[in-house]
Amino acid sequence: MANFNIDSLAPIKVKKGKTLFKNDSVEFFKDSKAVAEALSEALSKAILEGDKEAFHDIISGYLSVINKEELARRSKVPIATIRRMAAGANFNIDNMLKVTSAISKELAA
Repeated sequence: MANFNIDSLAPIKVKKGKTLFKNDSVEFFKDSKAVAEALSEALSKAILEGDKEAFHDIISGYLSVINKEELARRSKVPIATIRRMAAGANFNIDNMLKVTSAISKELAA
């Protein structure tokens, strides 16, 4: 997984004097292996430092670009819970483990 570098972002001109930066996060979240590595790193940080925000952000982003119904079926987590997770709501460790296990099994298949 490539490390993020703010200097690698190229500005996009939209109006005179105004710029935006292209964000390829959707492409990142389509790469299940990169997501699994990022989740693993974020989980370690959450355990060691008590910082769960990174894990929360990564799982929310991933859930925003995948088929939630398919993940609900594979993980045996209710679709309503998956949607709440995608929206950034808190979730319990049981559901977190079921979802991350389903993501890992997708990589192995």
